[in-house]
Amino acid sequence: MTKLNQIHIQDCIAGMQGLAAGSIDLAFADPPFNIGYEYDQYEDRLESEQYLDWCSLWMAEVVRLLKPDGTFWLAIGDEYAAELKVMMQRELGLTCRSWVIWYYTFGVNCKNKFSRSHAHLFHMVKDPKQFTFNADDPAIRIPSARQLVYGDKRANPKGRLPDDTWILRPQDIPESFQADEDTWYFPRIN
Repeated sequence: MTKLNQIHIQDCIAGMQGLAAGSIDLAFADPPFNIGYEYDQYEDRLESEQYLDWCSLWMAEVVRLLKPDGTFWLAIGDEYAAELKVMMQRELGLTCRSWVIWYYTFGVNCKNKFSRSHAHLFHMVKDPKQFTFNADDPAIRIPSARQLVYGDKRANPKGRLPDDTWILRPQDIPESFQADEDTWYFPRIN
């Protein structure tokens, strides 16, 4: 039986190879974007083909681990978003349910171009006819303009599903971005 609530510090491919096929309901990956970020333990400036080959390897492991009705979310930057989406669909047989834009206001300060303020989130499934999506969960439903603005009787009284652009503004929820609350503030391992 798999032990819960453990962190394994190891290569992701080796770690996944130690898990049973078809054992995962949901996988979320936020890999290095290969944009030259100075990590302590990872080279983030690989040749493009080398990076894509590496992505193909670890994503194939994710697909192997997913249950037949499993879901995979991938967070990635602009540089490889389109290529990885095609790879997931053509080479790995996944179906894209949603291409979400995650808009944030804490991007890097750029001196000679517009500051990047988004990432791509791909919602992929193994089987487009059999997957978990809690569309009727009241916790994720939001009021629609038809309900709030127009009083339209055709509006679903339960609300609607959120848009495919998600906004994260730390200034709106500052208690969630404190050093003791958020892993982003933990020092990297040397």
